[in-house]
Amino acid sequence: MKRIGLKILGVVLVTIILLQFNCVMAVSQKDLDNVNSEIEDKKEELEDVQNQKSQTMSEVEDLTTKISDYQTQIDDLDSQISDLNTKIEESQKKVDETQAKYDENKKLAEERLVVMQESGDTTFLDFILSADSITDLISSYYLASELAEADTELLNSLEEERQEVENAKAELENNKSQLDNAKKTKESASAQLEVLKSEKNEQVEQLSQDEKDLQAEIDELVDHESSIKKEIERMKAEYDKNNSGGSNSNTATSSFGFGWPVSNNRIGTGYGVSGSYWSSGYHTGVDFPVGAGTPVYAVGDGQVFDTGYNSAYGNFVEIYHGNNVYSFYAHASSVNVSKGQKVTKGQQIMLSGATGNVTGAHLHFEIRTPSYGYSSCVNPMPYLP
Repeated sequence: MKRIGLKILGVVLVTIILLQFNCVMAVSQKDLDNVNSEIEDKKEELEDVQNQKSQTMSEVEDLTTKISDYQTQIDDLDSQISDLNTKIEESQKKVDETQAKYDENKKLAEERLVVMQESGDTTFLDFILSADSITDLISSYYLASELAEADTELLNSLEEERQEVENAKAELENNKSQLDNAKKTKESASAQLEVLKSEKNEQVEQLSQDEKDLQAEIDELVDHESSIKKEIERMKAEYDKNNSGGSNSNTATSSFGFGWPVSNNRIGTGYGVSGSYWSSGYHTGVDFPVGAGTPVYAVGDGQVFDTGYNSAYGNFVEIYHGNNVYSFYAHASSVNVSKGQKVTKGQQIMLSGATGNVTGAHLHFEIRTPSYGYSSCVNPMPYLP
């Protein structure tokens, strides 16, 4: 009687321990899911910041290019202004020399007039009549005519040349004024662009600080994730120790103790088939072409490690079977189990469907080892009957 009582007490204690283990593992898995979710959120936030930074940096680069273009234009204008200044100096020198000649000839003409006035009212006719002979007459006439014409041409030429140089000088001065105004305009634009560049750099610096802050949060969450994973590994080891017995299912069994996930064991798309349809470049599991609503079973005893939904797999279930082996079932129309729930081989866990990235209803089945992640997918066929 006492032995029966001890056996009953032992069963109760084992049951309590397993229930506590299931609860703890479910809680820990929930914590891990929450941390993973936070990490993904922070990574998305970091990506947004980096995209914003990239956009800001692009704007800064555009501004820098514009500043460079403006500076090139300003340098060209400075060169033109320098050339014009040289030309203006040369023109001014020419004006000064012409003006000096003009003033000198004008002074000679004025002195000559003074002499003529002091000598009396000597006219052109008097100059001719004073000749002693016809030869002197002709010579005097010719000389007087040449002198008068030469004086007139000289004065006219000097005046025209002086006026021409003055006009050129005025035009050059006008060009210089226009170029000076253009230079001031360009310098003002350059100054404005420098201000904008400074503002953009401040934005980038702030974003860089945001990146640092977000990265620090991510690092902290990753550390937390690592500690949770260690706790899960500890519980997995405990689960493996407490569930080392075989399966009691009456379905077909492989050398790993697994059965079929659906009653129709015909394989459609096999493992490793290459194609651009899959993000990895190849098929990471095997497909069972069953209609929507077909019951899907656990291939072996284990504990529901994860359930959820994503755009690739749709509704999915992942079961841990011990010894670092996980089975994964995807595209369900509905799920019948929850995280942390213990299941037995052949137990219905979901109904097949066409959720996620699919072209039609089917069951996508994977085996993952030694970890639960997507990168740990292996050929599932050796694990099936």
